[in-house]
Amino acid sequence: MHQNFAATVISQSSAVPIYISETAHPKIRGSLVTLDAFALATGYLGTWILSYFLTWRMTAYLLIIPPMILIMLLFPLPETPYWLVENNDKKKAKQSLQFFRGKSYNITDEYDEIQQKHESKQSQHSKNWWKFTIKKIFSSAFFKPFLCIGIVFALNEWSGFITMMTYTFEIFDEMGSSVDLGIGLVVIASIRVVTAGMNLYFVHFTYNIEDYVLQCQFFNESDISYDQDLDFPKLSI
Repeated sequence: MHQNFAATVISQSSAVPIYISETAHPKIRGSLVTLDAFALATGYLGTWILSYFLTWRMTAYLLIIPPMILIMLLFPLPETPYWLVENNDKKKAKQSLQFFRGKSYNITDEYDEIQQKHESKQSQHSKNWWKFTIKKIFSSAFFKPFLCIGIVFALNEWSGFITMMTYTFEIFDEMGSSVDLGIGLVVIASIRVVTAGMNLYFVHFTYNIEDYVLQCQFFNESDISYDQDLDFPKLSI
């Protein structure tokens, strides 16, 4: 392996998925959140490729550029509509939602839905909030998704993924493999990109299939139109 291979630090921000989930259109929300994992895998691959051909110092200098660009791009982004509604800033909440949906998109229904959820949440918390919380935790609507997510997270942790990504260099070195370590690491990163891409495809494809099947069960094809600026099927009522 290239002697000056740069070790990468395993970290994943929780801010990006949360921001995406609160700003993305419901039709593409799952795909965009999954795209975050795909972008992360692609970043690892790019880092290891640079590390194979360049010194660790030059790689570090080059990797300063993307975060600087990201920081500059963050300034014009507004707060999420959900956060603004919760902080009683209705005007900015509408402006934020309009910003993410486009000028020609009618945000009235979606904004009203966000507002209704906020008001319902406030009313439930103002009246015996502790009873409501306990009741909600043990309800099937909360427990089943929580259980599924918990199992997925547990399997991810028990898979040894973090250990493998952190100590990949040492593991290859201890194995005494005849394969160049730099090439091996790039191959591993490439596999991760492929699997993340497959995950992205399945999330998007599965959602579209389920949405299409549900529509065809209750409506004729002539009843399906398309949503304004987005190419997502929308029921015509």
